[in-house]
Amino acid sequence: MKTATDRAAEAIEAAEMMFANEMGTTLDLSPAARMALIVKIAAAIQTAVAEERARLVCTH
Repeated sequence: MKTATDRAAEAIEAAEMMFANEMGTTLDLSPAARMALIVKIAAAIQTAVAEERARLVCTH
């Protein structure tokens, strides 16, 4: 059974892919450039989530 965290992680991953694909299409990027954009967006989101998680753990 999936936890709320698992479902949230899946939703974030799906959003990363959708956003990067839309941006790649808008910018007329090659498949390789689109994948690089996906990786960069994913890393930024994962960093933000980790920072927020750390902040929440420290305040409780």
